[in-house]
Amino acid sequence: MKTLLRQLTIKNIAVIDSADIEFGGGFNVLTGETGAGKSIIIDSLNMLKGERASKSIIRSGETKAQVSALVGVNDDTAALINDETGIEIEDGELMISRSLTADGKNAIRVNGTPVTLAVLKKVGDLIINIHGQHDNTSLLSKKLHINYLDRFGGKALAAKKEAYRQLHTEYKAVERALNGIRTDGQDKLRRADMLRFQIDEINSADLTPGEEEQLEERRNVLENAQDIADSANGAYAAINDGGEFGQSAYDALWDGINELENAADIDSSLAGIHSALADAGYAIEEALTELKRYIDNISFDRGELEEIEERLDTIYNLKRKYGSGIDGILAYLDRITEELDAIDNSDEREKELAAKLEKLGAAREKAAAELTALRRENGEGLSSLIMRELGDLDMAKVKFAVSIEPCAYRDDGADDVEFLICTNVGEDFKPLAKIASGGELSRVMLAIKSVLSDCESADTLIFDEVDTGVSGHAAHKLGVKLCDMSRKAQVLCITHLPQIAAMADNHYLIKKGEADGRVRTTVTLLDRDMRIDELSRTLGGDAITDITRKNADELLRRAEEYKEGV
Repeated sequence: MKTLLRQLTIKNIAVIDSADIEFGGGFNVLTGETGAGKSIIIDSLNMLKGERASKSIIRSGETKAQVSALVGVNDDTAALINDETGIEIEDGELMISRSLTADGKNAIRVNGTPVTLAVLKKVGDLIINIHGQHDNTSLLSKKLHINYLDRFGGKALAAKKEAYRQLHTEYKAVERALNGIRTDGQDKLRRADMLRFQIDEINSADLTPGEEEQLEERRNVLENAQDIADSANGAYAAINDGGEFGQSAYDALWDGINELENAADIDSSLAGIHSALADAGYAIEEALTELKRYIDNISFDRGELEEIEERLDTIYNLKRKYGSGIDGILAYLDRITEELDAIDNSDEREKELAAKLEKLGAAREKAAAELTALRRENGEGLSSLIMRELGDLDMAKVKFAVSIEPCAYRDDGADDVEFLICTNVGEDFKPLAKIASGGELSRVMLAIKSVLSDCESADTLIFDEVDTGVSGHAAHKLGVKLCDMSRKAQVLCITHLPQIAAMADNHYLIKKGEADGRVRTTVTLLDRDMRIDELSRTLGGDAITDITRKNADELLRRAEEYKEGV
């Protein structure tokens, strides 16, 4: 099963208030008069591909525009979507919807799950490929030709390219490191002197992690030594001295414990209480002993406080220059010690890097040569296939070539790639951009896209304005080519040429009219008789005669015979 765009629903986009289009497999064509709204279909599909959309597309008088699509997805595409986005597809169906409100807010859902615009773009790129004027511009841009060639080269070329890129990236990193070492000798000496001064300054301080906090705590104790002593003495007196009552709280507690001991000997249920109180008494006794020892040893040394202040001042100055705390200062010390070692050993390091760079350079040169050889091989294959396509498009004498010239090493290799064309016998090859005829350009572009479409992951190909400058026999050839492409992938094409429209498997008419005082665009799937009317219009304009209808019927008959014979 191929991936197919089955249904497209459009609401309140430009002149379309509501349209529900069911597409079939094969070749789908949309026709209509200029200004009927054909471009709206492309704009709607671009919205589903994750392209940016302006709130100006919202139909006048409405507050929200919405477009949704039902896509039948094969197992391979479903697996790709899952790998890229994590979205799981069940039963081979993918529902995508996107709405845009007047305040510019997007609401995007894939199979009912809200997703971001970036995720939508990944999904859209895997299912729909739109070829329009932008693509023609891209194909004419020389700087993008290498990407098209590499895409044609497939996995084998991609692997060679990645192998080269890794070597090139490593080469540039080593080159930067080597250039850094090869700075002016005096600069290195000045830097080394400064680093040694900083290292000596930090080492002489002999810092210890956690030291600053301990010093601040000790300073606080010394600054409040008298208050602490008063509090400690008061606490000891309150608990251990009897005062005006003649008995201390400590002695009263033990009197109670001793009294309870007699009762506990008689009633065992009091034993637990007696034991708990006794434990408390012993704990208080031990605490009082510790408190008395603290009181006897408490002292205030002005000299110690001054020493602490000086030490904290030293730490503060080092923090101001080298880090936010002692840990930061020591981390900085490790870094500059390593840097000084590197400078002291720079001559040896320079030799190591130079040897490594030479080795990497040889490996990069080999990888680039292998990449070039594979590109030349694929360039010949691409040229051959494109010229075969051009022959099918009535341009058998046109020659196509892929030029590959050496250039400086870049991230993608050492190749300057350009697509060349020769449209007349005896003339030299010229860049694609030099094609003068619009009809020739359209056919050459379609030939290239036809070949490259086999490299695309998307199974739905959409062509907009592919028939620019084409007419007559060339138009018929163009229609045949699009029809042939639709046997490999679903093709949607917006056209004004009857020769192309006649080749369609499904023909849709886009028509603009007026209802309830407003302009509305409708999209209708045509049966055979309706197709004859529409083809007659494209052949003869508004005046549909028996002759134009006969010619239209002949176009359809020839198209049907061709498709039956394929």
